[in-house]
Amino acid sequence: MRKPLLLLALLLPAGVPSLAAQTAYYARLGAVGTSNLIRDVIVDEITVRQSIAPMLAIGAALPFSERGYRVGIEASLASGKFHSSESGNDTDLGTVRTGTVMLQLDGPLYRALRWTAGLGGIKYWPKDQDGIFREGGKLRLLAGAGVDYRRPIMANWDVMTSLRYDWHRFTTDELERRGFSQTQGVNRISLSVGLSRSVTR
Repeated sequence: MRKPLLLLALLLPAGVPSLAAQTAYYARLGAVGTSNLIRDVIVDEITVRQSIAPMLAIGAALPFSERGYRVGIEASLASGKFHSSESGNDTDLGTVRTGTVMLQLDGPLYRALRWTAGLGGIKYWPKDQDGIFREGGKLRLLAGAGVDYRRPIMANWDVMTSLRYDWHRFTTDELERRGFSQTQGVNRISLSVGLSRSVTR
């Protein structure tokens, strides 16, 4: 996790001066939905899943190619409920926050559309350390990709709409203590809208 961030820190100042003048900063608000955190079958199927949660993302990107390719870093924070389901009955398990940091590359796709792909980490912060989060949440490797649509609204300002997908393996120390030795793959999809500003330096 530290090595990609160190690499980014080295890459950003090394940009060509003319390209550095186009550094972009952005912030987006939206929602993120996930697949099951846990799925197990004892007598009946038991699942644990997060509800759709509001999300805030902020980031910055710096061009490194005249063809429009950029390197950047993005952080996001989401907070929402999570629950378990067994035999058709749902049980509220409280609130959990997720934080992510990703080192990203992006480039032109078609007209105002841009692709993005990245690698980073995700951390779970439960509001109450109980149940599967009795010993807190682990930092897990995160991989993601997506598409951004940008539309200029004034000089140096764009409205951006982003569709993102990411994936990670989920487990906690408490699950491992209870004998859940295998991790669960978790898919997340988010949709968000925000503003981007290009800064001349």
